[in-house]
Amino acid sequence: MTPHSTPAGQPLGVQLLPARAACDYEYWSAWLVSPGLLLGAVAVALHRLPLLAVPAGATRRGGFMDMAGPVFAEALAGALRGRPGFDQITVSGQVIGWGEPMPEGLAPDARRRFQGLREEPRYGPCIRPPAGHGGRDLDTGRWPPAPGSPSGRQPTPPRAVVQAGAAPAP
Repeated sequence: MTPHSTPAGQPLGVQLLPARAACDYEYWSAWLVSPGLLLGAVAVALHRLPLLAVPAGATRRGGFMDMAGPVFAEALAGALRGRPGFDQITVSGQVIGWGEPMPEGLAPDARRRFQGLREEPRYGPCIRPPAGHGGRDLDTGRWPPAPGSPSGRQPTPPRAVVQAGAAPAP
């Protein structure tokens, strides 16, 4: 693997960290039917943003991660090989998968069950995916409704026009 470099010359690559270092640990904890899978999970840090890789097993038949490029996907595949729950590793472009491959054309409920996820989060509907997940529903491409929003509509973000250099003087 040839690591990419930042402008400062620091090499960037894939690092495996303890699961609790992942920025989405609480999200997975709330949604997994079998939270015991978190014991075998690892945080995958790419470009300093650690996301959780949850192994297959119990109620979870397979998992996947979309990496920034094929080089990173291959690096992660090498790092995960031999770890319990990360068997049958496949790399297709920048996507790495483990466990059973997800069948094509699954309904949203079947897709959720395949990944070992609950119908509702354990801690109520206020848990939302972190920024690293894109926050969008995989099936509709829309943002999930904010808790308490009428008819699922998101409020329009406020807009303000600020001229450059118009900051108030102290």
